[in-house]
Amino acid sequence: MAAVTYEQAIDATAQILADVRHRIATLTPRQAAEEAYVPGGPSIEELETKIRRLRAQSRAAA
Repeated sequence: MAAVTYEQAIDATAQILADVRHRIATLTPRQAAEEAYVPGGPSIEELETKIRRLRAQSRAAA
């Protein structure tokens, strides 16, 4: 098996992040909050509120 170069690893990581970002953007705020929820962390409702706020800020900045 050939060794992976630093540039290849960065490119692959960037693609994974882009794919995840796209998937998250296609979910409703509720769906994204449900997927982000972990026991002991913020509630689904808190996460949903934060996601809505961040999306609104992103739209306003665009």
